[in-house]
Amino acid sequence: MSLAEPLFRVLFVCTGNTCRSPLAEAILKRALGDARDKVEVRSAGTAAWDGAPASEGSRLAAREAGLDLTGHASRRLTAETLEGVDLVLLLDPRDLPRVKELDPEAAASTYGLADFGLPSPTGEAVPDPYGGPPEGYRETLARIEAHMERVVPYVLAELRERVAPARRPS
Repeated sequence: MSLAEPLFRVLFVCTGNTCRSPLAEAILKRALGDARDKVEVRSAGTAAWDGAPASEGSRLAAREAGLDLTGHASRRLTAETLEGVDLVLLLDPRDLPRVKELDPEAAASTYGLADFGLPSPTGEAVPDPYGGPPEGYRETLARIEAHMERVVPYVLAELRERVAPARRPS
């Protein structure tokens, strides 16, 4: 992250913030490429213990995909976590009531990751691989990567919108 204020903020939310949302955070950061320093990407969990590392299964799946979760420390979703976030993506849409409870305004920019950008939302959750075999973590990572194909263009378009006014002469 550069010292400049980010132009766009994304928050991924799951339950424990040790499996799915850390993977989503790492995948989006990589996918943004050069635009990464203009976007703040974080993750949190509705039932997370602050400071827990990413699960061993997520670290393994990430490492196999060329991602690094070794520095991840879980954080609990709070009203402060939601403050100033432009896009909240839920790994399980059933977490929407918690977002609404913490910050009713944030709920307007909150979507299920699996439904984001689809014309007909299904309410599908990204499966939680917690405690399962390595293949479950790999499958979760693959699903998140597929969903990110709809998220990345949206985030990049939002960045272009926010940069364009700053470039116009007065």
